[in-house]
Amino acid sequence: MDAAADLALEPEDSVAEPEGPAGADDAESLDESLVQRLAAQFVDTGSPDAGVAVLRDLLRIETRRPRFHRLLRVWVGKLTAAVRAGDLTRAEAWMRGLVTAPTYPDEFSDLVGEALDEVSEPQVLDDLVVHLAAADPLGTGAGLVSAWGERLARYLVQSMVVEEPPVNRRFLVEFLSWVGRDDVRLLAALVADSRWFVVRNVAIALGRTGRPQAVAPLESLLGHPDHRVRVEALRGLFVLRRGDLVGPLVAALSDPEPRVRHAAVSLLHASPSREVVGALVELLEASPPAAAEARRLVELIAERADPAVPAALSRLAGRRTLMGPGRVVRDAARQALEGVRQ
Repeated sequence: MDAAADLALEPEDSVAEPEGPAGADDAESLDESLVQRLAAQFVDTGSPDAGVAVLRDLLRIETRRPRFHRLLRVWVGKLTAAVRAGDLTRAEAWMRGLVTAPTYPDEFSDLVGEALDEVSEPQVLDDLVVHLAAADPLGTGAGLVSAWGERLARYLVQSMVVEEPPVNRRFLVEFLSWVGRDDVRLLAALVADSRWFVVRNVAIALGRTGRPQAVAPLESLLGHPDHRVRVEALRGLFVLRRGDLVGPLVAALSDPEPRVRHAAVSLLHASPSREVVGALVELLEASPPAAAEARRLVELIAERADPAVPAALSRLAGRRTLMGPGRVVRDAARQALEGVRQ
């Protein structure tokens, strides 16, 4: 028999916990007609949220702990069944029915937490991520993932470190970004993880959230000890700031790791900001890098579609420097200036 029908038809004496004198709480507890409505709506009507609204009403008015627990058992069964069937839309309806604008009394929060723990067991979440990865188009279950929240975030991070995760790790990173769309703080709390590869994945996920609140945790990673984390922090900030990231990118040109410097050059090349040319000129005048990188930065200036380019190149080409990186900059600027004038 369906779990909701069990809820409607189960005899009173099957409840383990005492409920006080007969009829004492009837006015404040479950209205039997509502229970019957719930049972009827659990029949598959084709609607993804069938029964959810009624369950929310029941959670709101139920004051007896054993009956509230029985309602949550129904919820666990329905959500778990939807996940295992790959019905992500229905699963989202059930999840949001409990966690979005909660209707239940605060004194039952512990029972709700236990129910959420139960649906967040690894076996259930393994099924969930497999269905998410197979969804067409990818992103079909983004709302469900963001509603699942912290428990799912912990599972995704743990799955990143096992030898054989249930799906490719690139999916895990994508799903983690969906968690952060509702609450970036869940991802920001992970940037202090001691494992560089976890933090790198978190940085990627933060950049994909599209949330301005993700800027601060990404900025905190620009000085991370591992260069792979620093690279992803730059890329994530570039996306979130829509390319307006000239200061940190120019600073990254002095990073001791070549991969970070290369990433900074590529992002500066893609940046639409009109500040790029002036910032690079200042860097090349004050502390030019080694010869090859200095020439590449001059070329980057010359490639910009910016009316300030000729004057910038003339400024660099006119420097009176006879040796060292400064001379490389001057000669490269003169050559680039000839190309611009042609």
